[in-house]
Amino acid sequence: MNGEMQRARRRQMFIFLLVTFGMLVLLGRLYYWQVLQSHSGYNLAQQANDEHLQNQILDAPRGLIVDSAGRILASNIIRDDVYIEPEQFLVDHPNGDGQGNLQTLIAALHGALPHVSIAALQKAFRDGFAQGQWAVRVAVHIDPAQSEALRNLQLPDVFLQPRTWRVYPAGTLAAQILGFVTQNDTGNQGMYGIEKQYNSLLQGTAGSLTAETDLQGNPLTLAASNEQPAVAGANLTLTIDSNVQYMVEDALAKAVKQLQAMSGTVVVLNARTGAVVAMAGYPTFDPNQYGQYANQLGCANQAGVYFNPAIYCVYEPGSTMKAVTMSAGLDQGLITPDTTLNDQGCMSFADNTPTVCNWRDLAYGTETMTGVLIHSANVGAAYVAHNILGTTHYYPYLQKFGFGQSTGIDDGQENPGSYRQPGNPIWTMSDLTRQAFGESIYATPLQVALVYQAIANGGVEMQPYLVSSIQGDGHHVNTQPIIKRRVISADAAQLLTGMLEQAATKGFAQLAQVPGYSIAAKTGTATTAGISDDKTVASVAGFIPASNPQFVILVKLDRPQKAIYGSTAAAPLWGQVAQHLMWYFNVAPDLPLQLNG
Repeated sequence: MNGEMQRARRRQMFIFLLVTFGMLVLLGRLYYWQVLQSHSGYNLAQQANDEHLQNQILDAPRGLIVDSAGRILASNIIRDDVYIEPEQFLVDHPNGDGQGNLQTLIAALHGALPHVSIAALQKAFRDGFAQGQWAVRVAVHIDPAQSEALRNLQLPDVFLQPRTWRVYPAGTLAAQILGFVTQNDTGNQGMYGIEKQYNSLLQGTAGSLTAETDLQGNPLTLAASNEQPAVAGANLTLTIDSNVQYMVEDALAKAVKQLQAMSGTVVVLNARTGAVVAMAGYPTFDPNQYGQYANQLGCANQAGVYFNPAIYCVYEPGSTMKAVTMSAGLDQGLITPDTTLNDQGCMSFADNTPTVCNWRDLAYGTETMTGVLIHSANVGAAYVAHNILGTTHYYPYLQKFGFGQSTGIDDGQENPGSYRQPGNPIWTMSDLTRQAFGESIYATPLQVALVYQAIANGGVEMQPYLVSSIQGDGHHVNTQPIIKRRVISADAAQLLTGMLEQAATKGFAQLAQVPGYSIAAKTGTATTAGISDDKTVASVAGFIPASNPQFVILVKLDRPQKAIYGSTAAAPLWGQVAQHLMWYFNVAPDLPLQLNG
């Protein structure tokens, strides 16, 4: 009996000691968490909060791009991506009886998303199972109707994730001005054109917030004290007018196709401010489907079609450069419009500079400087550069007019062009004579257009620009026209304008004439391999009305086949664009209309 009582007491003592030890351990852990860890700034409450509070990024809406009249050129839409949850599917079907359910789920998904094949869905689930993935994307950017259909189906282990997408409502309109936005899981990035140049302003600033979640990570409440709102991107207003841009693009595309040209470019500038009114290249692309054009080339195969050919693709300007040569002579008082030379069709030079000849070796005898422009005489231009100006009086004007330099237009992907000059080891006097009539020098269409803008503006070149205003974060900033430099005197510009008027009315730009309006223009036909049916660059540069210039227009066609000269290929398109501008902007005629009969 006593032995049994002793064994009972020992059991009681053992249990007591065990309970006491457990309590001491528990008290020790409580002391560790509540006292020791509280001093280190971390406790159970904080750990619990960390498990239920998650930081989330708030995307900033990308800024809009609109034309000068407020018409939307680039905007945003929200579209859903579709995800499946392979790992959750296994959790929902732990007994291995999910095969029939899986096929039913895949069939329902394919019914709502017919563009996603059953095989692709099966592979997504299979790979997800093998890799233990909780979420796998199976479709992107689905139509709103498809989103609604999936919501109505309420499929298990399938969810929609909304995402913002950049869209261009006008399709190809002004695509090479705008560029596009690449969109992926890591964010959006502007590529080419305005989208790239102003990317930091357009994309805004992402925000953040702290969301309290349940055990599955679903948001419950917001911790507003930790919220940082997203700042929307700035809205940009461009200088271009969509109606004019459409007309220019349409006319250019038709001309390229009709003439069987390789490509073409048109630039329209405000003669007084330098603002771009229209700027078009063909071929072009649709920024909504930019991936489909990755291998397509533009501007005579010089670069990808995404590049804006007006500012990126260079060419030899041909006879449109004769205006620069005359500008240098007039501005320095070394020639007048009536200065003469004896043009025998070809000219040799005493210093062994290669002989220069006119087109088809045509001789014009005693000819004035105005006649040189009317006949587009290479001999006359080379004579002025070589015999009158020389290197010291010629090359400073190439610098003044901006050749070999970026124009600084707000695009960012600009080609400065190039030319050889004294000091270059391979420069020769032949470069001087050839540059005088537009060979041995490479310029962009915009650079050549700016030559004529300076002449039209009394000798003052303006800074070209594409963005007229920026509005964002409560601020509105308008772009003010900026004088870039005075290139020639007002008197020289006036004299040259008169010479270019006669070159247009009596020379090779006659097909560019607009009834009721005076124009000052010069044609160009450039080639580096002899005149042939597939190697010319036909162009016309000038301004309208000549008496009170409003617009500068440059037209360039690469390797036209049906007509190969500036006078026959580019001049009709120049006149078409010019006439539309006069009508659209209600510019009053400055010449009497000629009535038939």
